[in-house]
Amino acid sequence: MRTTHLFGLNFVVDTTIAELAEDLEREGQARVSEWRVVVTPNVDHLVRYDKSPEQRRVAETAYMVLPDGAPIVWASRILKVPIERRLAGSDLFAAWWNRVVAAERPVLVIASTEQLARQLMTENPHCRCIVPAMFGDDDSAHIASIVDEVLAELNSEAADAVVVGLSTTKSHLIAAGLAASAAPHSGTPLLLLLGASAEFYTGLQRRAPKLVQRVGLEWLYRLVRDPRRMAKRYLVDDMAFFPMVWREWRRRRATIN
Repeated sequence: MRTTHLFGLNFVVDTTIAELAEDLEREGQARVSEWRVVVTPNVDHLVRYDKSPEQRRVAETAYMVLPDGAPIVWASRILKVPIERRLAGSDLFAAWWNRVVAAERPVLVIASTEQLARQLMTENPHCRCIVPAMFGDDDSAHIASIVDEVLAELNSEAADAVVVGLSTTKSHLIAAGLAASAAPHSGTPLLLLLGASAEFYTGLQRRAPKLVQRVGLEWLYRLVRDPRRMAKRYLVDDMAFFPMVWREWRRRRATIN
C-alpha cells in the first residue's frame, strides 16, 4: 500500500476499509518472527505521541498506520500530501471481524469488559478473550502481567490476531511490551490496536450517526454526549494539534527551499 510521511508517521494513503479487512484477514494467517502492529491514530493519539516517546515508537515502527482522525486527512491536504480518505478503526474492526467469523479464524481479544468478551466469543467460537482488572496507565506491573498472559495464550494456541480493546496509552504500552518479548513458538500474529472499536460494533457504546461520521465530527458527538470526560481532551489537550500542523508546514517548506 502507498504511504505518505506525515507528523513523523507513514500513513496509508490509498485504500479502502474493505480492502484492508481482506488484506488483514489474509496477513493474519502468516506466521512471522516479528510483531506486525496496526495503529489507527487520531488527533488525540498524535498529541499523546508528542508527550510519550514509548508510545510514539510503537506508531513509528508499526506495520500499518491508518488515518483514523478526519483532521489528519484535512491537514494532509493543507500540507500538500493528501491522504485520500479517513480509515476509522471502528469501521475496520466491523469489516475484519465479519470476515474472520465467517472464515472461523482464531483470534485473541484483550477486552475491556466481561460483557464484551461474552458477545465476541458468542459470535466467534474461535475467539478467546483476556479481560484485565481495572488498572492505571502507569501500572507497569499490570502491563507486564497482561503481556505475559497474552504470550502464554499464544504459546498454548496460535491466533491470527491479537486485538487490544483498551485505552490508547494502555494499548501502546502492551504493544511495546510484546515487541520487547520473545515471539510465541508458533510465530507472531497481527497486533491490532483498535481501542473501543469492538464496543461500537457490539453496541455497548453508541457511535455517532453516519452523517456525523461522514463530515468528520464524531469528536463533537462524543463531546456533547460526555462533556465531563471529553471536554479537556478535545478543547484543551488536543489544541496542541494546531502547532503540530504549523511545525509540519514549516518543516516541509524548509525542505523544499
